[in-house]
Amino acid sequence: MKILHTSDWHLGKKLGNWSRLEEQKEILDEIIEICRIEEPDLILLSGDLYDSWNPPHEAIELLYRSLHRMTGGGKRIILALAGNHDAPEHVEAPDALARECGIFFMGYPESQPEDISLDSGLSASFPDPGMVLFKGLPGVREEVRIICTPYASETRMRRYLDVENKEDALRTVLTKRWKNLATKYFNDQGINLMAAHLFMGSRSELLAEEEPEGEKSILHPGGLEQIYTESLPGECQYMALGHLHRGFPVASSPVPAVYSGSPGAYSLSEKSEGKSVVLITVQPGGKAKYRFHPLQSPWPLYRKTFSSADEAVTWLQEHPRGYVEITMKTEEYLRGAEKQKILQSHERILAIIPELKNKGGEEIFKKRNFSGKSIREVFDEYYRSSRQNTPPGEELMNLLDEILSGQDS
Repeated sequence: MKILHTSDWHLGKKLGNWSRLEEQKEILDEIIEICRIEEPDLILLSGDLYDSWNPPHEAIELLYRSLHRMTGGGKRIILALAGNHDAPEHVEAPDALARECGIFFMGYPESQPEDISLDSGLSASFPDPGMVLFKGLPGVREEVRIICTPYASETRMRRYLDVENKEDALRTVLTKRWKNLATKYFNDQGINLMAAHLFMGSRSELLAEEEPEGEKSILHPGGLEQIYTESLPGECQYMALGHLHRGFPVASSPVPAVYSGSPGAYSLSEKSEGKSVVLITVQPGGKAKYRFHPLQSPWPLYRKTFSSADEAVTWLQEHPRGYVEITMKTEEYLRGAEKQKILQSHERILAIIPELKNKGGEEIFKKRNFSGKSIREVFDEYYRSSRQNTPPGEELMNLLDEILSGQDS
């Protein structure tokens, strides 16, 4: 059996004032093409379908159209989980219609939709909350069992796990729940999978991976604590993880637990390179084999530093695609004409940040000596430093003189 694992699409995401929908459509078109070439039997989408609980209608339409195209006209099925950016009830809203197309949504850890059998021969049953059994997948003889854990806040997770004592560690109760489901439904006669939107790492090694810049943290009071990979049931053959935007395996034993990462760079702290989906092959009773399939990020994100306007313009004209945050490390503030020249040379400049240096190369904002200077001179220097070397107007200086003369009297 072949599986494609992806997550953290964040449809509807903005960067500054720019919508990312155009590039997100390009990225999803690439994933659709990968599905056509690789022909996976199952697609796992591990949360954060949207970037907000109330996504724009263009993002909703893009999700539905893309998922429908990924099924290849019923050749494969899709299981999509809600993440911490998604409204679970919103994610599950189209489920009745989507299931007829082989697309299944799970919004809550306790989700337990009605069983369904399609004309294609596919049947999906939900014998326990968070448990999915697929039979009759095209080209797959074995039953596919998936333990699903969409994101939930601490309060919701405690309710799902029926935990009233706040001293009980959620990780302990959650992993016990996983173990019980695995014991009940997993065996060597079928394919045994898990999918979750969680922060997961090894008990013996503190996960150094940081939650992405701009990401809603789930490691906070009211969120969820880190879940240990050692607690995964050994009968599971692959854990499809979502939440962290860098794709990497967080564990290989006892179970391959893998973050697919986001398909695009969604903040300046993320590298545009290295974005991917994960392709998995697995057989009953065997360990899953997986590989990262790289994606071409159509709109890279840059943080660049320049020492002159001409240098900036030359680089920007050579890199017309993507988004750029510019730092100008100069001895004087840019003149208005220089700034306009930079802005006109590229469509997606997020910011131009001045960083003044003196002739010796030391930062100009180090301790200043105001001794021997009048208040007018000090004010003039302060005004220029905070307004890109624009001198204060005559009216403002006259007002300062009135204030000073009032103090004298």
